[in-house]
Amino acid sequence: MSKSRDLAALHGCIAILGGSFDPIHLGHLHIARQILENSQIKQVIFVPNGRHNFKKDQLRLDFEQRYALVQEAIKDEPRFSISPLDKDGSGYTADLMRSFQSQNPLQKYVFVIGSDNLPGLKRWFDFAWLKDNTVFLVIPRPGLQIGEADLLGIQACILDIELSSVSATQIREKIKRGQSIQGLVSQGLEERIFRLYSELFACQG
Repeated sequence: MSKSRDLAALHGCIAILGGSFDPIHLGHLHIARQILENSQIKQVIFVPNGRHNFKKDQLRLDFEQRYALVQEAIKDEPRFSISPLDKDGSGYTADLMRSFQSQNPLQKYVFVIGSDNLPGLKRWFDFAWLKDNTVFLVIPRPGLQIGEADLLGIQACILDIELSSVSATQIREKIKRGQSIQGLVSQGLEERIFRLYSELFACQG
């Protein structure tokens, strides 16, 4: 499937949607739904990072809190699931995908990334292994064209879907300013997310 854009190759695959989910928001859920609606992916697994090697100094809720929020946000979505596989992991995608593949060698997995991550992909840990052993499901960002050179020789399927403008940074900033986050996170989690991050910011002074 090297450099492939044939979406038929996604039939029966499981998509791994990793991230800090700090916090989980409607944009994350929207992307996962769009993946299922516009491809033959059979399931999306949300994988909260235990550690994030590119965001080491950013303020975050601890793993257990973020995991619980994701779990609550996806509870009514039968084709969504969550994995704690990265709780004590290295935070590296190569190690994560090795773990998934070793647990279920007969299952095909794809790792979801935004096209804005492509320029830095060569700096990812064990890129050579990722290039040979991982299929990437690339989500184009608005205004960014993807050429074969941009794919760096990775195995990739490109899924052009409608994106959401919601971001975790936007949500945290609103909470910091005491503003409503209605319409940005799952309705049943608004109060809980607002309280958790308010407490976090208060502890930071």
